[in-house]
Amino acid sequence: MSYEQAASHKKRPGIWLMAIGGLIAAGFAIYALLASPESSPGPLWIVVGWGVLVFLYGLYRAVKGPSSLDHRRGGTDANGR
Repeated sequence: MSYEQAASHKKRPGIWLMAIGGLIAAGFAIYALLASPESSPGPLWIVVGWGVLVFLYGLYRAVKGPSSLDHRRGGTDANGR
């Protein structure tokens, strides 16, 4: 199986990043709002922010599609070598 055939199976490499980032952001946002109204849930919003960043990076990867850095062996494709 060549690299082009392997890359055609992974058309949208950012789907899992979007799913995990969205779940983390939504889950921690709900927990921060409902956990304890009297206390300050400041550090939880940092986790929400990281989840949003992971979601946005996954969205970028899904829109952009596969790149030359998605080689099976890692790194670059070394010009097909």
